[in-house]
Amino acid sequence: MIVGANFDLVLRALDLAKSAPLELAAKLIDNALEDAVSCFDGFGREHCATQPFKLSFQSIEGAKDKLLRETGFDLAASLDAGARGFVKEQFQKRHLLAHKLGIIDADYVGKTGCAQSLLGRKVTITDCDVRVLVAHLRTLASALYHGVSRI
Repeated sequence: MIVGANFDLVLRALDLAKSAPLELAAKLIDNALEDAVSCFDGFGREHCATQPFKLSFQSIEGAKDKLLRETGFDLAASLDAGARGFVKEQFQKRHLLAHKLGIIDADYVGKTGCAQSLLGRKVTITDCDVRVLVAHLRTLASALYHGVSRI
């Protein structure tokens, strides 16, 4: 799957961040999170392009729900509850980076359950978060590849 090569590039960007100055390292990590989500979204859209319904993977919960409703395929079954919650939170972080300059808003608090006291602060994204996310997204991509190709 071509998605694997793109995920490898995300991990290489994280490797570069390790030796970069602090501000640049933080930006590389933020970008790596956005790139991981974009990679999965692009793969999912292309893989499901022949389905008779439109599907976006920018909202992992929305995609999961629509796949289950339209096809009976449960994308969430490939991860345990803790991993699913982690992936959902990382997708919400990507949303903040893309649309809110990374600043935590009430919507993020409501969707992730983080503390109200974090409102207005910059979301924290770590190298480890992105690496774990990539591992989970590889699992989801494989499940999607095998699950949707059977539909």
